[in-house]
Amino acid sequence: MRVLLLGPFAIRDDQDRPVDLSGARLRALVARLALEPGREVPADTLTDAVWEDRAPSANALQALVSRVRRVIGAERLLRGAVGYRLVLDPDDVDAPLFERLAATGRRDGDLTALREAERLWRGPAMADLLDLRFARNEAVRLERLRAEAARERLALDLVTGGDVLAELEPLAAAHPLDERWQALLVRALHATGRTAEALDAYERTRERLADELGADPSAELADLHLQILRQSTAPAERAKRRSNLKAQLTSFVGRETDLDSLARAVASSRLVTVTGPGGAGKTRLAVEAAARIADDIAPHGVWLVELAPVADDADVAPAVLRAIGAREAGLLDPSAHDAASRLAEYFADQRALLVLDNCEHRVEAAASLTAALLGACPDLRVLATSREALAIGGERLYPIPPLRLDDDRPERSPAVRLFCERAAAVRPDFALTAANTEAVVEICRRLDGLPLAVELAAARTRALDPARIAARLDDRFALLAGTDRAAPARHRTLEAVIAWSWELLTDAERALAMRVSLYPGGIGLDRIGDLGALAGLVDKSLVDRDGERYRMLETIRSYAEARLDESGSADAERDAMARYCLDLAERCDEELRAATQIEAMAGLSVEHANLLAALQRSVAHGDTETALRLYMALFWYWHLRGFQSEFRRWTTAVLSLPGEVPPALRPAAKVLEGMGLSESGDVDGGEAAIVEGLRLGREFDGEVRGRALLALGPAFLADTGTVAGHAPQGNWERGIAYLVAASAGGGEAGPEGVERVERAEAEFAAIGERWGLASALRVRAEHWARAGARRAAEEGLERAARLFDELGTARDAAETHAELAVAYARSGSLDKAWASLETATDLAASEREPMTISYVRSARGQILIAAGDHRTALVELEAVELALDGTVIEARMRVWSSAFKAMIALLEGQTAVAARHIAGMRDRHVEGAAGPDLTVAARIAAAIALEGGDARRAAELLGAASALLGGGEDGRGYDAALRTSERTREALGDKAFEKAHAEGAALGRDDAVDLIRSRQR
Repeated sequence: MRVLLLGPFAIRDDQDRPVDLSGARLRALVARLALEPGREVPADTLTDAVWEDRAPSANALQALVSRVRRVIGAERLLRGAVGYRLVLDPDDVDAPLFERLAATGRRDGDLTALREAERLWRGPAMADLLDLRFARNEAVRLERLRAEAARERLALDLVTGGDVLAELEPLAAAHPLDERWQALLVRALHATGRTAEALDAYERTRERLADELGADPSAELADLHLQILRQSTAPAERAKRRSNLKAQLTSFVGRETDLDSLARAVASSRLVTVTGPGGAGKTRLAVEAAARIADDIAPHGVWLVELAPVADDADVAPAVLRAIGAREAGLLDPSAHDAASRLAEYFADQRALLVLDNCEHRVEAAASLTAALLGACPDLRVLATSREALAIGGERLYPIPPLRLDDDRPERSPAVRLFCERAAAVRPDFALTAANTEAVVEICRRLDGLPLAVELAAARTRALDPARIAARLDDRFALLAGTDRAAPARHRTLEAVIAWSWELLTDAERALAMRVSLYPGGIGLDRIGDLGALAGLVDKSLVDRDGERYRMLETIRSYAEARLDESGSADAERDAMARYCLDLAERCDEELRAATQIEAMAGLSVEHANLLAALQRSVAHGDTETALRLYMALFWYWHLRGFQSEFRRWTTAVLSLPGEVPPALRPAAKVLEGMGLSESGDVDGGEAAIVEGLRLGREFDGEVRGRALLALGPAFLADTGTVAGHAPQGNWERGIAYLVAASAGGGEAGPEGVERVERAEAEFAAIGERWGLASALRVRAEHWARAGARRAAEEGLERAARLFDELGTARDAAETHAELAVAYARSGSLDKAWASLETATDLAASEREPMTISYVRSARGQILIAAGDHRTALVELEAVELALDGTVIEARMRVWSSAFKAMIALLEGQTAVAARHIAGMRDRHVEGAAGPDLTVAARIAAAIALEGGDARRAAELLGAASALLGGGEDGRGYDAALRTSERTREALGDKAFEKAHAEGAALGRDDAVDLIRSRQR
């Protein structure tokens, strides 16, 4: 897909066909996102762009996003932490592509690039969006760049002998006070032999400048006039920029956006320091940026000064002189003691740029010299690279992050593109394929996107395929030894890059770095005693600040942990880390079951990687007690966050540990064993273990650990029993017991089930526990819906959704918003249904959990039925069936799907097709479905029987449906359009209807199922 802004707004698909996006606000939203393709744009920025000062409703932006997604595809417009991003490469939007081509053409004198840039224009920029402020501002900027590119292209055409007068004259007339346009016109007239007209053009310009601005012509224009007067044989050539920047041997990949940003920073600030860890690509980025902007801001010269080889502070200024002296041998032959003053004298009246590379090696001397030169030379600019700031007045820091990795489109990720290009350089047949993409992405991720590390790994493809490289990254320092003999020694191996920084640390900084290395998830100030050492590590780019936490890149962390192992204090530091993690996890586990759960969730989330590291070490060292306690403390958090992979992985790991389990842990450990057996298919063994664990918990004289496991154990039993079986202690445990009992068998327990869920709601409300309260409200909403109280059901789901949103449990929130969407649709509120479904879809997509995504898609199918779009609904239902094969909700969703497909057939007058859908339900699906699920099938079967002329059988099926539901009529409204109950009663009369209905209601489950699946009795 391409977005076109240089002219009227347009979208083209992958086949270059127009995509119709009707609606000015829809186009405005896409246009604003397209100005920053691939980057997240805050929601406030988008709202301001689309509506300006006319503040819309809170969900207006979300609704607009939903409409755009229906046209371009949900995968193209993704929600992020604070806004939305358009998943496009910058080259797929004509405006950023124009800027890149124009900048390349101006920098390199590339006439082809400039012509390509101009060909992208189809008219005035964003011509049909100019009533919006953001579009007007952006159009002015783009038109200015267009004019500059045109002027540069005409100048190059003129130098190569082209006749540009016909095109140039109207442009020069449109800019009568722009001396650059007028100078170009004078040159063109002179070049074509029209010297008198060239002189006249100069005079007209001089007079206008004097009359309108009170100014004299610039030195450039005056010099051109003088050359013409002296009858030069040819126009003066453009002055050659003086520079010692070296031509690069490899392409510049992955930091195109940073290049633009850094160029703008240097243009607006006299001192910019590019900071970042070793191997981040600071030098290459600085050199590329300097080359790009040299003509504009440094016409008198760009000088690169490499400070890495400088052995003494006193030699920093002479090193700068030597870099310049290669071009100024007659002037610069200084002694060291006055080098700084000579530099100040040299740059005093020059518009020049100094690129000081690797300042961290001599940071004090580099900072002192930079401050002195900037103070003495008003037109000098300095672009420095350093692993720490120069820390002088006026400094603007430009920290460069690791190369971005895009999981959705890995082939376009900067890190992956860099790997592939460098791999192809050493192995020409290398290409990114479906077979190696996963391994390449893994390499780039584990190497933190550090360009040097990625390049060193790519060089290994000469001997190893990506999968083998990825498998060996645990020993990355041995693997990633470089082969570029021309590179500095510090850049030939990954270990040398980190060692270069390590050697610059103080003893206190090294000690803290080794401690931080044990925390893969970062560390808070509560674990840092020496704030001075922390500041030093941050300044030297070895530790990054992320909000209130401090973390290391994985590569640096691996190096520091290796140094810790050599120090002799590794065991003590790791034991202290394990104690900290265990105390934190157990404290937060208690808080998760109270009103403080949001704070507890946040605390566990930020420490999760550290907690897993502690758990991993406990398992690896056979520390059964610590491993079990950590697991039990994390169990409920994993459940809330939907981390099923963590549950499965660590259940096996901790249960396999040798050694005796402490008595306080045995009950929960036994329940855990039963859960594991049940998950693996051994239902009988699982139930026996869970029952044993619950018995041990009741009989234990003292406080047992793993309360969440003990409370949830009954949910894995076929007969959950009643609360009276063992009265749990604590509101939360009682609430869970009531909730589990109320949900048994799909919640068909009738009035008794309603009472249980009401008591569960009361227990959770008493302690302010959001998850339990929201879950109880979901069950209550289902009961309300069955009773026909649809508004009450909607209100319950609305409240539950808000609670889950507050808590941040995306899986539960996605399911609840989906259920709310279906409730809205059944009440006829389709607009509200689609908005709620959009929220559910976004949440499910953020979780990437297949079962949740399928659950939401099932809801979409039901809404489509309500909207009358039967064909699309069938597609959704088929997709859901395939996706849910082998999952725990397969049986339930298959029964629902069969029933809904039958209902669609009925609505379209295909009674025989509908009957086949119901009769074709598989035994295992029917056996695994709960009573309320079979109720749906029974009611649709009743409609089929009625349509076939068997009203008495229809009444029996309606009675069976009531029995399967636990009593009472089903008021959920999914089959309201069929009016089955009313039509059946009309066909039979009240007395016959009640009699047949009662006979159906008296059937047991097996007989009711037989009645549903048979076409005729």
